Amino acid sequence: MVDGTTSRSQSHAEGNNQRDTNSAIISSKINLPCGIVVPNRLVKVAMYEHLSPLGGGVPNTCHLSLYSTWARGKWGIIITGNVQVSPSHLGLGADLVIPPLGKPYDIEPWSRLAAAMHACPSGEQPSLALMQLCHVGRQSPRFVGGRQLWDSPLAPSSKRVGENVPESILSRLLYWILFQAPKEMEERDIEHAIDQYRHGAALAMNAGFDGVQLHGSHGYLITQFMSPKTNTRSDQYSKPLLFLYRIASQIRKQVPKKFVLSVKLNAADYVEGGMTEEESLRHVEEITRWDLFDIIEISGGDYENPEFISSGSKRQAFFLHFAQKASLMVEKVASELDISPPAILLTGSLRGQASIASVLHKNEASLIGIARPAVVLPSYPRFLMDESLPPEAIPTPFEPTLPKLRVSKLAGASVNTMWYCYEMKRLAGFTQQGSTLEYRPSKAPALWRVLICYLSALWLLIVGSLGL
Repeated sequence: MVDGTTSRSQSHAEGNNQRDTNSAIISSKINLPCGIVVPNRLVKVAMYEHLSPLGGGVPNTCHLSLYSTWARGKWGIIITGNVQVSPSHLGLGADLVIPPLGKPYDIEPWSRLAAAMHACPSGEQPSLALMQLCHVGRQSPRFVGGRQLWDSPLAPSSKRVGENVPESILSRLLYWILFQAPKEMEERDIEHAIDQYRHGAALAMNAGFDGVQLHGSHGYLITQFMSPKTNTRSDQYSKPLLFLYRIASQIRKQVPKKFVLSVKLNAADYVEGGMTEEESLRHVEEITRWDLFDIIEISGGDYENPEFISSGSKRQAFFLHFAQKASLMVEKVASELDISPPAILLTGSLRGQASIASVLHKNEASLIGIARPAVVLPSYPRFLMDESLPPEAIPTPFEPTLPKLRVSKLAGASVNTMWYCYEMKRLAGFTQQGSTLEYRPSKAPALWRVLICYLSALWLLIVGSLGL
């Protein structure tokens, strides 16, 4: 009897110790190479919000309400959704957009967004606020991409989205309708794009952001230069990392030392002729040698194989496997050059205190990125870092069961994106009304929402094709 009681007590104590250890490492601080300290290891990574008017715009009250909610959630870092540096290369039409180069603009909306992202409760250390700078390149769609109907998007080479898709005829037709053949960039176009990124970083700095993230994943422009399937140039920009290097070096020249510079990279393209894991690791090695970046986020996929939109254990296992190798690589290079290594940020499908803490304990990543759970549970970090909560008391973020559209991988993955966009708008609305306590994610499949989105897209296609 006594032995049994002792055994249960020991087991209970060990469980408490493990829980405390898990919460302790998640809540631990980390120093970045630039000298800025991240208050904990959890990052609300970028998600497309779809809160701007069609045609893009500056931060509005919905953005401020949404990001102020996350600011109260005790995240270590909060990263905005895509902020497009080119007004003529929008993603889905309702993007945040950096004002055009050379034209006067009002910085106040951007300053309000930075302030909202820092608006933590009194006595707490605010989250770091990063602006994600993005140029979608060839993935800017027809009709809602910010251009005249007859103007093609720019890309490193004239390779249309969908050329590498081994799917049905209907799927390839969808890609053909949505995406034009891009115009190969001349050197002046490349210089202009570099200036647009530099301009975006300057705006972020002046508005009070703590840093920027360069979106070099998901098939966007930086990735298009990096991947052999989209870069068939024969000039100096045939070098896959030159475009990224020039952007990063230009930004570093104009920002203070304590300004975070992050980059989001593909672990692989997942398509024939695309970037392989080995090539991506070589990129991580070279980027580390530049000693320009503080954080390297690991993601993957593009519009031809949108793994970054999907979820699942297979995807997470691949990203974790790559993050392990990337972490070893940056440590090796940093030791060789006697520099501080960039932090590896692992994003995608990691759920639960134990699994997050395990990755951190094993040094497989330094930061953990959380996206969709942050929408349905904006204060998730408070639960994960609460030492008094037993594991069973930590809520599990709700994940919707949504219809699968098998027209194409992109169309199917877009359904999930739409649901979370609507939920972000609902969350912002509850915040505007003065409370997020009443907010609960919609448990219904929201078929009518999906239907409305697709009918709206069809209407845009019809209007655009008729030139109305």
